Amino acid sequence: MKKKEVKFMPFLALLVDAVTAAFYFLQLKVMSQPMFIIGLIVQIVAVLALLVLSFGYRGQRQSKWRPEGYGYMTIRYGIIIVSLVVNAIVLFLYILNQTGNNIIFSSF
Repeated sequence: MKKKEVKFMPFLALLVDAVTAAFYFLQLKVMSQPMFIIGLIVQIVAVLALLVLSFGYRGQRQSKWRPEGYGYMTIRYGIIIVSLVVNAIVLFLYILNQTGNNIIFSSF
């Protein structure tokens, strides 16, 4: 993988976050069952795309600065991983919404 592609991957992860946030706010406006299903599908696709990004990342994953006993991720790889974790949690909340436990849209 080229260096340009490695630098582009965190931007792609942030773009996936922006799309999923836009769908969340669209669901807040519409609040219908078909829109919830579309949002769930979009969230599943986003998590799968972020999984591909996280496993396909070929850049440096750990920073060169290592205190004793610890290793830190680089900022680029950290953006991808944090995006994956947050979207996976939101996917879990969407699944709870579909099973009747309305947590993610409860206060609206």
